[in-house]
Amino acid sequence: MRSQELRAAFVDFFTARGHKHVAPASLIPDAMSTTLFTIAGMEQFVPAFLGDEPPPAPRAVTVQRCLRVAGAKSDIENVGRTGRHGTFLEMLGNFSFGDYYKAEAIAFAWEFCADVLRLDKDKIAVTVHAGDDEAARIWECEIGLSPGRITRFDEDNFWTMGNTGPCGPCTELFYDTGEANMSSPDDTAPNRGDRFVEFWNVVFQQYNRGSDGKLSELPKKAIDTGAGFERMLALVNGKTSMYETDLFTDLIEAQPPATAASVTAAERLARRNIVADHARAVTFLIHDGVYPSNTDRGYVLRFLIRRAIRNGRLLGYRGGFLTALVPAVVKSLESGYPDLRKNTSRIQSALSTEEQTFERTLERGMNLLEQLIAQANEDCSRLISGRDAFALHDTYGFPIELTREIASDSGVAVDAAEFEQAMQGQRERARSDAASKRTSVSAAEMPAVKSEFLGYEGLEAEGRIVAIINGGQSMDTLTEGDKAQVLLDKTSFYAEKGGQIGDRGVLHFGDALFEVSDTQFTGEAIAHHGVMRRGILRVGDSVRTEVSSEWRREIRRHHTSAHLLQRALKDVLGEDVAQAGSWVGIDRMRFDFRSPTGALSPEQRREVGARVNEMIRDDVPLETDVMPVAQAQASGAISMFGEKYGDQVRVVRAGPSVEFCGGTHAHSTGELGMFIILNEFSIGSGIRRIESCVSRSAEEHVDRQQTLIAELSSTLSTTPEELNDRVSRLQKDVRELQNAVGDLKSRLAAADVQRYVERAERLGDKMFVGAVVQEANAEALRHLSGAIRQRIRSGVIALAGVDNGAVSLLVSASEDLVKSGVHAGHLLKLAAPKVEGKGGGQPQQAQGGGKNPSGAQDALDTIRDALSA
Repeated sequence: MRSQELRAAFVDFFTARGHKHVAPASLIPDAMSTTLFTIAGMEQFVPAFLGDEPPPAPRAVTVQRCLRVAGAKSDIENVGRTGRHGTFLEMLGNFSFGDYYKAEAIAFAWEFCADVLRLDKDKIAVTVHAGDDEAARIWECEIGLSPGRITRFDEDNFWTMGNTGPCGPCTELFYDTGEANMSSPDDTAPNRGDRFVEFWNVVFQQYNRGSDGKLSELPKKAIDTGAGFERMLALVNGKTSMYETDLFTDLIEAQPPATAASVTAAERLARRNIVADHARAVTFLIHDGVYPSNTDRGYVLRFLIRRAIRNGRLLGYRGGFLTALVPAVVKSLESGYPDLRKNTSRIQSALSTEEQTFERTLERGMNLLEQLIAQANEDCSRLISGRDAFALHDTYGFPIELTREIASDSGVAVDAAEFEQAMQGQRERARSDAASKRTSVSAAEMPAVKSEFLGYEGLEAEGRIVAIINGGQSMDTLTEGDKAQVLLDKTSFYAEKGGQIGDRGVLHFGDALFEVSDTQFTGEAIAHHGVMRRGILRVGDSVRTEVSSEWRREIRRHHTSAHLLQRALKDVLGEDVAQAGSWVGIDRMRFDFRSPTGALSPEQRREVGARVNEMIRDDVPLETDVMPVAQAQASGAISMFGEKYGDQVRVVRAGPSVEFCGGTHAHSTGELGMFIILNEFSIGSGIRRIESCVSRSAEEHVDRQQTLIAELSSTLSTTPEELNDRVSRLQKDVRELQNAVGDLKSRLAAADVQRYVERAERLGDKMFVGAVVQEANAEALRHLSGAIRQRIRSGVIALAGVDNGAVSLLVSASEDLVKSGVHAGHLLKLAAPKVEGKGGGQPQQAQGGGKNPSGAQDALDTIRDALSA
């Protein structure tokens, strides 16, 4: 049975028994989830289990993609080395939301295994919770299993998805793979070794574990089945390893030949398995909107990519092999996930960028790590400090897990506690002022408020004050001079969201006036941050909300420009351009995007700007519709990868631009006036940022540029049209003068050669010339050193040039001294710290520099002492 046949068989079995086939969730769970990634089929149904949302149907069936890399459910250490562990996996699940319970769930599991998969019934054993007599009775009395094939466990048969959330006792199905797979003589029953493979888990969702660890009953008892697709596929095909199924054999065959002769056959197979597993994981992570970064999900993706690259390199694979595997992954999985195919190019682009980035840093990082490992073995500590591990992480992009894994191959550990201290210090240094924007008030004091935004209709509205927060405390009254956050049930003020900054304006109540300087969300409430300018406000007062017309006007124009810019980028660079973030202010806009071509060329930059301005000149009215998310997707509207959307979404059409968006926008594209790209640069792996402006800010920018050009033209006595040629000529003149000055300095220094030769010292059997040379740069030192070498054929020359507050260092060793062990590069490395600098080089000549002229003589003395020793 092939993988697509098993998926179809499972879904068909349960849909025939009244289950609704529900589409799988993304690998990125809901924002309220306690897990970083989706780790189980039941995650998308947690709100239904808790009674917070209605279930999609009384009965449901899914095939859910999952990722288990970190935490309690992680199997990363065993991936590729056992036949049953992987990071990316699929969960077959059938669910009941208060419909059926233990008897039916157990009967369904048995019927599917026995009648559809035709597994040998005599080789199936089960486990139940130690206190679950009902499940044990069903297995024995209704299914007909002998008591000897029913085992009871406590913690092993109580399933949880984490520290909090739905949980309950469970019953698991195991398959006996035979004595040949026994781990020990005691491996005669489930949970004793490798012989019995667990492949089906029926969880009787009964409780909710709170943050205090206490269990409370769920509103309705539910069924949550998690059947391991890969393990089941292996069993039904008579295999003991999932890596022997078509899910992996095709990916293993698609890999390049392993050319590393030093790798054993078993190790070669394990590493090829790891590459295949990680290729599946990273393909789906990027498909679901995760991109490499140094935080959260992006960090895990980067770790998996770099772990796969390292294993490939150990097998002798050439660079780019992981990107080349993507089509094979898509071909393997597209029968279950048809939308993979259309994202192939985007996935390969992101992977290629990350592979190239890591290949550039891997060599340097590996060299340092190998030195650290060698040092740890030499000093018998067998330990790499957390400080050094952090340097590898921070400078070379080595995830700590990868450092630990590579080090452990040589019997060396990493000081994890010290590493975490360094990481914590970085986190604290990197904290922004975001917390200061949030209202700090306890849940007990905060009323359950969900503000209604009325700002799409206009700048003014009526709202009632439902809470006032001052200094983190809830209060009833505001008087003149008080700074506070006012929460309203309805408002025309837009709270910062989706990159668009919050509105400013005023709240009126009679003669009372509250000036709003910022608007932020506090939960689902909209908090108006500001100061009471006059009068009194009380909870319960009905106020008039009035947004600053200038503030809103400029923001909505810049926000609209983001839509036009994305359309222009896709038109010029291709549809693979994907938005990665944005920030919209009153005087400029930032747009982050994933570029399939890297930096914009000057011509592309001009084309993008021209395309945006063309759409502005078309002066097309903007259209806004609220529609079901499926209808919006079918219309071709662009959405943000990884963004969560409700059942109804807002779609904004601005000429050829059609996007999901909840922000505020111009009435027509012509309102924007003019679009100008201010800057374009990289902000991360594969991510570019464009800073731009429109409307009044664009006019002011043009005015400043024109004034600057006029002033420069006047100063240089030329016209604006000839300004570029005039500056080019001036630059040429400056370079010629600099060369002339440098040549003069070199000649003056060389003229003093005899003086330096006469000051030569004999240090044992070595001649040494050391001198601090004033007003000499690196070029002058090279000329002087060459002239001295013509007079002193054997010896060491050490020169420190001081020029404009900087120090240049040069060390030269004659060929005979190099053969006797003298190394100019080593000598310079000893001296450089004395001038607060660095440097190095070859045995015969080395150069460096620093910023502390007062240490120049100390640097030379250090070299003299080293030669004397």
